[in-house]
Amino acid sequence: MSVPPRIGFIGLGIMGRAMALNLVKAGFQVSVYNRTRRRTIEFADLGCQVSATPRALAKLCDTVITMVSDPEAMDAVMEGPEGVASAFAGGNTLINMCTLSPDYTSALAKKCFLAGVNFLDCPVSGSKGAAETAQLVILAGADKALLEKFSPVLKAMGKEIVHAGPVPAGTSLKLCINLIVAQLTTALAESAALARAQGIDPALIFETLGHNPALNCGYFGLKKDNILKQEYPPAFPLKHMLKDARFMLAEAAKKKLHLPVTAAVESLMTKSYNSGYGDKDLSVVLANLSEPLG
Repeated sequence: MSVPPRIGFIGLGIMGRAMALNLVKAGFQVSVYNRTRRRTIEFADLGCQVSATPRALAKLCDTVITMVSDPEAMDAVMEGPEGVASAFAGGNTLINMCTLSPDYTSALAKKCFLAGVNFLDCPVSGSKGAAETAQLVILAGADKALLEKFSPVLKAMGKEIVHAGPVPAGTSLKLCINLIVAQLTTALAESAALARAQGIDPALIFETLGHNPALNCGYFGLKKDNILKQEYPPAFPLKHMLKDARFMLAEAAKKKLHLPVTAAVESLMTKSYNSGYGDKDLSVVLANLSEPLG
């Protein structure tokens, strides 16, 4: 793009922090807002402007990127007298990179259109490590010309952009991808639980997978330590995948489509969430599999 945008980044959690830092490293002028103020300190130390409210950030910048946890968090930064929407001005741009529902995303795009604001629906595939190394895959729902215009910004955070179509196609594709991630995780957890129940070392599962190129999935390697050590530091918190699974099931129900395996995965994740594991990595479902039936 001929004139680099002034970027305002909202949401400095596990993913957002790394993504915003990569924008800074790429040389973009970045300002930040986060509900928890302490997470902005390192950005202030890097020379970034820290805004007190989402509205103040949006007034300062021509492009706002959101990476928050869920629709409620999105409402909190978008709505009200101190929200981003109150500062919307024609010609500005909003890029949402968190996973919302397709209906919410479509409504947000309409709000932007009526305000004369460009909107890109750009959730990401990849977790903490990919975010830190700018190796995310960006799933884009947007006008093709608009997407091309903002590709330098997006490519500062990810290695590839998949153009899924118009809004909310990026979000719709993200739900399809996360369905696979959720089922891969529970399959691995169930396999380890079955191995232990039979007196087999679960490490043998990973050894076998490593010898079989058809089954040797890089994602399994990312979860190996979680499964074998039964420790679950969050790369992708369970509560976020549970939210996404519920979006998947809601979308399927609207289309009269039954997703029986996803429904079972959602039930297991709900059990883990109710056990107090929401902030742990989604591989924590293994902990509930070791509990006795009933």
